[in-house]
Amino acid sequence: MNKNKNTLKADLKHGLAMELIRQGRLEEKFGKLRKTKNKFNSFDFVSDNFYVEHKERNVRFGQYDSLYFDYVKYENYLRLKKEYPDKRFVIVWTCNGESYFWEFTEDDEDEMGDAVFYSQLQVMDRRRGQGFKPNHMTYVFNEHIRRLAEFK
Repeated sequence: MNKNKNTLKADLKHGLAMELIRQGRLEEKFGKLRKTKNKFNSFDFVSDNFYVEHKERNVRFGQYDSLYFDYVKYENYLRLKKEYPDKRFVIVWTCNGESYFWEFTEDDEDEMGDAVFYSQLQVMDRRRGQGFKPNHMTYVFNEHIRRLAEFK
């Protein structure tokens, strides 16, 4: 097996392990969650009331002006929200052990007219040994991200 496949497998294995480690903390806020079956789903967990995505980041919150995720997850939120209008959709980032959340919204501006998030095509190294590749990413500004402890 080549190095690129080993790196990708290691990244996926780490991500799945962290989801299971964090599941208990997530259930404290969202109630009993079921792990989605496909490891490539846009959301890691589902319940009667929520879809929850979890991202583990090895950065300090605030180190950058925003946190990001793959745009395809936002596209899937828009599709699923039509199918399940009463469910809430949340992404949780755990940054160096501290968890933060953002609830998905269709509004890219807040009530003051400030940007909440933006999406762009970004050429980036996904650290999977595959080199630089274009990825459509969504960036949520930190002012709109809250500590998971504040979730209601």
